[in-house]
Amino acid sequence: MSNEKAKKKTTKKKPKSTKQTTGKSAAKKPVAENVVSEGSLLYVDYIIKTKRDGKVFDCTMEDVARKEGMYKEDERYEPMLVGIGWNWLLAAVEEELIGMKVGESKTVEVPPEKGSGPRDPSKIKLFAKTKLAKHGVRPIKGEEVKIGHERGVITQVLGRRVRVDFNSPLAGKTLVFDITARELVTDPEKKVLAVIKRRIPAVPVDQFGVSIKGKTVTIEFPQASRYIEGIQYAEIGVASDALKVIEKAKKVKFVVNYERPEAPKKIET
Repeated sequence: MSNEKAKKKTTKKKPKSTKQTTGKSAAKKPVAENVVSEGSLLYVDYIIKTKRDGKVFDCTMEDVARKEGMYKEDERYEPMLVGIGWNWLLAAVEEELIGMKVGESKTVEVPPEKGSGPRDPSKIKLFAKTKLAKHGVRPIKGEEVKIGHERGVITQVLGRRVRVDFNSPLAGKTLVFDITARELVTDPEKKVLAVIKRRIPAVPVDQFGVSIKGKTVTIEFPQASRYIEGIQYAEIGVASDALKVIEKAKKVKFVVNYERPEAPKKIET
């Protein structure tokens, strides 16, 4: 009898290997697709202001721009495309986006050394009024000045001379970014369309065609794109961005479609 009981006990035991195969290692959770990481391509909304006085100087939202009295008719108010690690925003801000979830907001402070840099006294210069007049500049405090490749603002009028500050308006200031992660772009073709929209905003993005085969990205341009001033430089930017967002790609090919115009209709008399 004792032998029969022993056999029954052994048959009730389950093999240890069964428990091991059904453990956590059998079903790993996929990486979340709504979390920003290095190399992510995403749209963000932001409000940028100076910490000292809280003055807003840039934003992506029309209602905020109108409220702050900085709305411009020719400005595009929509979420901005950001490629993490590509310095499309300040690097200090891009770093803070990593780990954020879609829909999450964050406030980021950027000190001068990571923003527009400290003020440089050597960039404050004196000019004769007659010299500025040759450049079509009125000697009035607050007037913008462009001499060569430098842009500045007249800060003081001193008799026959004026003082011009060529420092960035944000130099020496701590910036505050109120930023929201709106959407992650993960589909390869949508990534290319997103960079096209960034580089060529004048043409609706649905007029472009994108296909990715092997290591080649092919982009079909509409005929309307040929009439954009500086389109060749925009194309170089599109190609560069496309190779960034499609890591396996080695080549970007452009195709321009020209359609035969319709023959004018005859008017019956």
